[in-house]
Amino acid sequence: MKQFLLSLTVLALCSCSSSFRREWKEALQQPPGSGVVGAWEGQWKSDSNGHHGRLRCVVSPAKNEQGDHSFHYHATWAGILSGAYRAEHRVVPQKKDATFTGQHDMPSWAGGRYTYGGKIVGDEFSACYQCSMDKGTFQMRRVR
Repeated sequence: MKQFLLSLTVLALCSCSSSFRREWKEALQQPPGSGVVGAWEGQWKSDSNGHHGRLRCVVSPAKNEQGDHSFHYHATWAGILSGAYRAEHRVVPQKKDATFTGQHDMPSWAGGRYTYGGKIVGDEFSACYQCSMDKGTFQMRRVR
């Protein structure tokens, strides 16, 4: 049963990759702006086990007045695996930067609820993530 759930999750993550690729191409066709919206690229790293990989993200425009945005992530790990997922983040603009917090749920065997907190200053994106099994960082730059 555990193997079946793992296979199902991997399949779900991979199926999200095609929509990520489409959104990534669309984001690259838009002129880069200020704020959080657009394409971001960099690395993720686990503080718990040292795992790391490439990370890309497409941030959509705000969905509401509270500043809720869809962050569509695509990550690689172990050199050969990759997957995409969406997380809702609330963005709070400041004078020269923006902070954000958010979360998304995975199966308990994959860490359960992941929480995020980060900051965007100009073209630099830095964040921390945490779940029951892992914690780490994201470092990205706006794609221009």
